[in-house]
Amino acid sequence: MHKLTYFLLVLVLGTLGLSVVRHRDLANSTTARQKDPDHHKRINERFPTADYDERDLSDPRKNAKRKRYNDGKLVYSAVEPWMVESEFTPEPHFTFPALPVAESDLVVVGTVGNAQSHLSENKKNIFSEFDLVVEDVLKSKLSGVAQGSVLTIDRIGGHVKYPNGQKVLYRVFGMNMPQAGSRYLFFLNSKHNKEDLSILTGYELTQNGAAPLDEELPQVKNLTGVSEKDILQRVRNLVRNSSN
Repeated sequence: MHKLTYFLLVLVLGTLGLSVVRHRDLANSTTARQKDPDHHKRINERFPTADYDERDLSDPRKNAKRKRYNDGKLVYSAVEPWMVESEFTPEPHFTFPALPVAESDLVVVGTVGNAQSHLSENKKNIFSEFDLVVEDVLKSKLSGVAQGSVLTIDRIGGHVKYPNGQKVLYRVFGMNMPQAGSRYLFFLNSKHNKEDLSILTGYELTQNGAAPLDEELPQVKNLTGVSEKDILQRVRNLVRNSSN
């Protein structure tokens, strides 16, 4: 496996405030998660794809959003033929708790709809967007969010398809993408002067209990399989205690 490591001095990922990032390029995505390569493949398939030569969009608001995402440096202008994945590890690592109520501007339950990725205006960053139909609002510092609201939520990362047809996945270590059609408990933050909503973390709500979106983060593992009723009650308790 070919592997290169780069140390970047400055990288800003939305509201995360990361200052140093370790960069690992992978020749074969299955070698990155040898314990369960099929699972790793299924997770990676959730990342939408953007064309490197993406043109300006017809909606000026979307073009303005692409410009706001010029604050990151994840995407290569040219890639080696063997590259299929480029993974960035933030340093220091994410330290938010398993249920980051205090760290979130918005905590909601909802169903994920359409997904798409876009390059930033300068083509150095990539972000993915997801439609979210809100089912329940557990915490909100934002006005106008209620049951039935349709939100656009973002996360850094996605596949980039280059003009030669090669596709490379750019992702942040531990940060996965939600599955369209599934229900989630999401912890969200506003960024870019409250113009965008970013996924801090989340849990898919399944018949078998909660499934952490960011399953590689150590702090979330103890909540795997916890019932929907239990995890939502824990969140409500945290919200109530934080307001006292």
